[in-house]
Amino acid sequence: MENNRQMTARQLMQKVSEAIFYADDLKLYLDTHPDDTRALRMFEEAAKNARACVEAFEKRFYPLYAFSADCENDWEWLVGTWPSQIMS
Repeated sequence: MENNRQMTARQLMQKVSEAIFYADDLKLYLDTHPDDTRALRMFEEAAKNARACVEAFEKRFYPLYAFSADCENDWEWLVGTWPSQIMS
């Protein structure tokens, strides 16, 4: 993944969206072609990349998913700018 220090929230969110879309697309293909080992390797790499993109975004900005948030003391995972606000 590119150096995320200079990437804006919008740019990094675009990377997250693309990575997740690609992994989901491969998943759909594997649903109908479960014996395609090349596609499985591609999916594993795509999933790894998607996780890295999400982690990079969350580390720099805010949690994208409730299960990523630190909610030990209170329910504050919604703090920050929503992805739809970034992309518009």
